[in-house]
Amino acid sequence: MVFQYVAFENGVRRSGRVAAESHAAAAGILRREGKIVLDLKPAKGSAAAAAKGSGNKYLAMLEGLLVSKSAVELCLRQLASLIGAGVPIMTALRSISDNAPKSLGKMLRLVMEHVRQGQSLSKSLEREMPWLGRVAIGLLSVGEANGTLDKMAAYAAGLMERSRKIKGQLAQAFAYPAVVFVAALGIGYYMVNEVFPVVMKFINMNSGGKIRLPLSTRMVIWLNDFLLAYGVFILAAPFAFLIAIALLRRNRRSGAILDRLAIAVPGIGGAFLFQANTMWCLTLGALLRSGVDIVSSVELVELTMGNLHYAEQFRKIRESLRLGSGLGKSVGETTLSRFAPIAHTMISVSENSGGIDESLRHAAAFSEEQLNRRVALLGKLVEPAMFVVIGGMVGLVYFGFFMAMLSATSSVAR
Repeated sequence: MVFQYVAFENGVRRSGRVAAESHAAAAGILRREGKIVLDLKPAKGSAAAAAKGSGNKYLAMLEGLLVSKSAVELCLRQLASLIGAGVPIMTALRSISDNAPKSLGKMLRLVMEHVRQGQSLSKSLEREMPWLGRVAIGLLSVGEANGTLDKMAAYAAGLMERSRKIKGQLAQAFAYPAVVFVAALGIGYYMVNEVFPVVMKFINMNSGGKIRLPLSTRMVIWLNDFLLAYGVFILAAPFAFLIAIALLRRNRRSGAILDRLAIAVPGIGGAFLFQANTMWCLTLGALLRSGVDIVSSVELVELTMGNLHYAEQFRKIRESLRLGSGLGKSVGETTLSRFAPIAHTMISVSENSGGIDESLRHAAAFSEEQLNRRVALLGKLVEPAMFVVIGGMVGLVYFGFFMAMLSATSSVAR
């Protein structure tokens, strides 16, 4: 069988073909040659490629929505412990799949079958569990390449846990205002569509239709007519906006522009900024600490960054490093020097004295602390802002209602 590969050798990215009896044998040949394997698959037209099935990636992504992220983190930590204790990979996967929830266990058994056939663990996960994300799968790939699979699995679980907690904090901050907002809309809808018609009928009966409604009442009626006519489009607008964002981010250039603009959004942009800083500092520090060379580490960070603007900056850093520049100088030539000044300073200082990985760990801790503060601040600011908006809407409805009642009472008295 013939396999085509992409690998790093002496800091240089190379691609080519290698003949071997199986996927595992091909990976072993490349590792003995001193290459760090990034991608290895059957060459097009070969028998292995023809026999290789094509899993439904979109179906796998949908199935991933039903899997508890905390269960996945637990499985990764179990994998790290078992591999670190010297348990063979197949035995470890079998033990984890037997104890995992039903849906996750089924996916892990499929992964185990691919590994038994000679595929790498990272490629098997990418095929059967693509919802794990580029960060986790990329780290596991690095761990397979340099023999630190246990450390990379534990680190991937840690990153997933951090991401899950941040999303949980944001969801918690917005959950209560959202419930209050929906309740207020329900009350307003009931008042306008159930109570107001009765009031208007009463006014018309007692004034012969000649009374002029107060301005507040006319505003409520106009708002109700507007929402009845265009409410569907207003409700669909956020979903259309999210779909447009997702489509634009499929292109790296437009996606990088959008992610750069997201960082500049007042309030929430700071959360995006500190989250991206935390992720790249943690990831780059872990890769360097595990023995991966600087150029390979930067490229892997580039491939696993969720923020496409940051990914573009790491591409520039990688090119600068290959031309002979130091990491501190390369970072200084990008926008990362402004977005992460603490990390830039620490890298520049520790580059000559050593300990870049430790400096990045401290920079990540600083960014994570700032991220937690920003999320807490957003939670405190959202509630009063929602109360102002909701209070204004409900107040307008009630004021218009009572002004209409007052007008009706005055008409009857005359």
